[in-house]
Amino acid sequence: FLVERRVNEGFPTFFDSLWWTIVTISTVGYGERVPLTFWGRIGALATIFVGMAVMGTVTGRIASFLMERQMKEENGALDYHRLKGHFVVCGWKREMNRVLHQILDADECFSPVSTVLLNRAPTESITDIRNDPRLKGIRYVNGDLMEERDLIRAGIKGATRVLVLADHLTEGDLRQIDSKTVMAVMSIKNLNKNAYVCAELLDTKYEKYLRLSHCDEILSSREFVRAVTACAASGTGLSHVLQALISGTNGGCLETVKIPDSFIGKTYAALREYFFYEEHRQLIGLLENTGNIMARKREALRDAQKNPDISSLVPKLKEVKSLTANEPVINPPADYMIRRYTRGIVITGPEKGSAR
Repeated sequence: FLVERRVNEGFPTFFDSLWWTIVTISTVGYGERVPLTFWGRIGALATIFVGMAVMGTVTGRIASFLMERQMKEENGALDYHRLKGHFVVCGWKREMNRVLHQILDADECFSPVSTVLLNRAPTESITDIRNDPRLKGIRYVNGDLMEERDLIRAGIKGATRVLVLADHLTEGDLRQIDSKTVMAVMSIKNLNKNAYVCAELLDTKYEKYLRLSHCDEILSSREFVRAVTACAASGTGLSHVLQALISGTNGGCLETVKIPDSFIGKTYAALREYFFYEEHRQLIGLLENTGNIMARKREALRDAQKNPDISSLVPKLKEVKSLTANEPVINPPADYMIRRYTRGIVITGPEKGSAR
């Protein structure tokens, strides 16, 4: 500006010179303003070279950052500790794609984008999952489900729900796999007591350790398979019934549903009539103490302490201690009272409105 202002009408003000400098640094300039003096042109050349260096450096940094992030994402090295309200799947099973499909189909609250996988599966297996159109956007953390730092990277502290699978990548026998599951649940509950944790066991003798860890739901997969196999061997056809109810292949589906708040404290008979005539579903039982079992016990303990009758306090405390998460009550008596935090176990027909 100081050099050109007296001989060049293209730079009448300091702002015009500043505008020209910024445009020249970021691009090659528009050509509407050209320095005429010797020192002005020297300054323009310096500005052009500085602009090329600056833009090259900035572009390189951006490209390097994007490439590094992509590589970290592919290798499962990203950190998701700031995520909130997501779903974490720990461990690995064969045919993991199908397992994830069924999980997402069963719960519409979660999507692939809000799901984080934590395991040490081979890269090609994770690539297969990412290439699955239905699982597009799913997140992955390469780590050990027993390591606290890996659990934190998977965002356990902010997770709403956690599923711990019997990890088929664990070397050793069934005891080592189940021991790893128990240790993982203990670490998860230590990091996030409010998360709903479901764990898969291969041997039921470890179930008591999971209950001591306040695991909310325990799936004894091998025990379940043995029971279904025994049903099939009996020749009663019950295995087909169970498969149809769980998968919903024949239209009917077994599920748990929320009970309207107005039925808390009312009888099972009244609720059964409501589901049959209003919801067109067949109520077959109740699922009590649903949700986070630690929260249920804390609330029950507060209610017990409010009772002024000291003689009834000890039995109440024993009742609180014996609370079991997700306890099914199948076909209770008609006068059975509906409690808080209870869901209905229902069979839904193929078409709503088919019941009369």
